[in-house]
Amino acid sequence: MTAATPAPVGTRVPLYIPGILIAVGSASIFSTDLYAPSLPHLPGVFTTTASMVQLTMSVNLAAFALAQLFHGPLADRFGRRPILLVGMIAFALSAIAAAVAWSIGALIVARAFMGVAAAVEAVVVLAVIRDLYDELAAVRVLALYNMVIAIAPAVGPLIGGYVHVWLGWRANFWILAAYIVVTAFAIWRLLPESLAERDYHALRPHRFISAYADLLSNRTFMTYAVASGLVLGGLFAFITEAPFVLIDRLGVPTQHFGFFQALVVAAFFLGSLLASRIASRVASAKLFAAGLMTTVLGGAAMMAVVYAVEAPWNIASAMALYAAGLALTFATGPALAMAAGRHVGGGVTAALLSTLEVGGGAIGAATVAILHDGTAWPMAFTIFGGATAALFLWLALRPASDPGETVSRDVQR
Repeated sequence: MTAATPAPVGTRVPLYIPGILIAVGSASIFSTDLYAPSLPHLPGVFTTTASMVQLTMSVNLAAFALAQLFHGPLADRFGRRPILLVGMIAFALSAIAAAVAWSIGALIVARAFMGVAAAVEAVVVLAVIRDLYDELAAVRVLALYNMVIAIAPAVGPLIGGYVHVWLGWRANFWILAAYIVVTAFAIWRLLPESLAERDYHALRPHRFISAYADLLSNRTFMTYAVASGLVLGGLFAFITEAPFVLIDRLGVPTQHFGFFQALVVAAFFLGSLLASRIASRVASAKLFAAGLMTTVLGGAAMMAVVYAVEAPWNIASAMALYAAGLALTFATGPALAMAAGRHVGGGVTAALLSTLEVGGGAIGAATVAILHDGTAWPMAFTIFGGATAALFLWLALRPASDPGETVSRDVQR
């Protein structure tokens, strides 16, 4: 199969395709996790406040979320592969811009452009999965994708912490740029075009505005997308605030911060493995609900830890419980939402889904930045509040007929 030939839907998909998608998704995660251990040190570097430094997270996520609304129609019009290649090149350039930033303002701008470029990955990965797999297979592939890609947020802070100590915070962005270039080369050489037929009218404003309006009025789609965004907000509240809590407040050495995040990632990995193993026997909607309930328990545990026994490993353990639930929701939620929006263009559906998910992450990061007071309470409140809101939303708006139940019945037959 050549790179210019559309991948035949319904045939056996080569194993290197998920491998490339995983590499692409890892680049996006590395853009945040490599320099996360450096965050508490940047106020001193740029003579600024912790809240300003945390804006490099929330602005990046907001740009990432909003840009997808445009990347989706572009992917439907020009195809998945060319849009992904252009996005990865822009991604590498923005990483270089961050590496040479001379002020906190310059770093924030570079991180905003990085979010715009990295957003292409989120749209295209989901769209390619929808192009090539049916719903049940998509749940399995997403679970595998989440399970393997979980290595990135485990490895990222470990590498980033030691690189910060040995070479300085800027070196992490140079490493990121090199990784993106290698990944872009693999895309150019190996990734086929998965879109069977381009939509030459996808960029007409009335087309994608109408498509987005259709999805926004789709209760099933919105329930899964918004609930997923709320729990992702808790994760990014932790990613944004935990370096300050663990390193500044509790005295964890910068190069050791990654070990605490690795526990959280391990829990996410095991949750994804569980979802992959039982996806064919348990309705996707039930797995999603179980994930939401587990995140609420994790949020409650975080509140209890901060109130009674605040310590690095206790905080990491509470977040690990939350991450296990997050794995179940993200192994099922995207597939259920994409199935609910199957009548709309794949790029547009993936774009709005990821916009709502990452938008929730941006809100979580912005919340802890605004409430930052040097304690762990803003992080704990945001994690527990987001998970609780997601569960109540799903309980209130869950559709009577759920795509996940249809999948389960099909498997049993």
